[in-house]
Amino acid sequence: MNVRFLGSVFAAAALAAALSDCSGGGGAPTVNGARTPPPLELDRVVGMSRPATAAIAARSEPRAGSVTQSSNTASGSDTTADRVEVEFAAGTYTIRNTRQGATWEVGTANAADLPGDVAAGADAVGLVAPEEGGYRFVVAQTRSPTDGNTDWLTAGIWAFVPTDGNALTRYEFGAFADGGDLFEQDDLQALTGTARYGGRAFGVYYSISSDGESDAGPFGGAISLTAEFGTGGELGTVSGRVTDIVIERGESVPGAELALGDADIGSANGGFFTGATSMTLGGRAYEGRWGGQFYDDGDDGAPPGSVAGTFGASITEGDQAGALVGAYAADRQTQ
Repeated sequence: MNVRFLGSVFAAAALAAALSDCSGGGGAPTVNGARTPPPLELDRVVGMSRPATAAIAARSEPRAGSVTQSSNTASGSDTTADRVEVEFAAGTYTIRNTRQGATWEVGTANAADLPGDVAAGADAVGLVAPEEGGYRFVVAQTRSPTDGNTDWLTAGIWAFVPTDGNALTRYEFGAFADGGDLFEQDDLQALTGTARYGGRAFGVYYSISSDGESDAGPFGGAISLTAEFGTGGELGTVSGRVTDIVIERGESVPGAELALGDADIGSANGGFFTGATSMTLGGRAYEGRWGGQFYDDGDDGAPPGSVAGTFGASITEGDQAGALVGAYAADRQTQ
């Protein structure tokens, strides 16, 4: 089954526009048909916090269950880390964070459509919801369930933008991927051979230059993965890359290719795996983390039909910083 992420860049552009609005330029988003109050002098603090917060998310270890990678990292116990889960029910779409002491929920029942051309992707979701002290944004691409089945798949990004002047400490950013048909772990045990996957990746990049100028925008790209099942007496490994990266207005980024390093297929949660990322751009080395899980358990003995997860990479050199964080979904390709 094809994962249709046609509107990824458009959806991410809507989020980037909203984040720009919340930093003081262009007004505030509309929630429930009304213009929200303007932010409180966030030009400087939000501009400073975005790259740093995104860099934390880019280097954080993805979490299992639903794949979550965020700026709220674990400290001593993974109960303090974000755990974002997705639910499709009766035509509604909801994502919720179950992190202890900091739960939140954004869905079609309590949020408004995100301003921007989200509709450019037939399965794009763009939502904004007010919270105490700010606004939470969610952008995702989904494969909706068919005929009442659980074969849905979703990948997205979220952010919390404070409007109370505490952006340096309260700005949040993350990526997530989830699905309704997690591959049975027992079926992974018996797999051997190679399976290749291809699909789309999207997300948001942030940068700040030595003169203090900050920038944020959407990016999209192609993702290719290779799973080597049953190698070395273990479950196997997954590796891949994100290529053909384009930013807003369809501009390509020459030489931009994110390597997704070897990740061991795990013994739980649909083979949940994590690995390291790397990229050289403009002579500078970016590093981060990536992860994923397998979905779509079909015919007996067949490899997983799809895989989804998150990724990130960042760099800090003196007064300059940059990061990209995103999510992906990919289908098994015919051999």
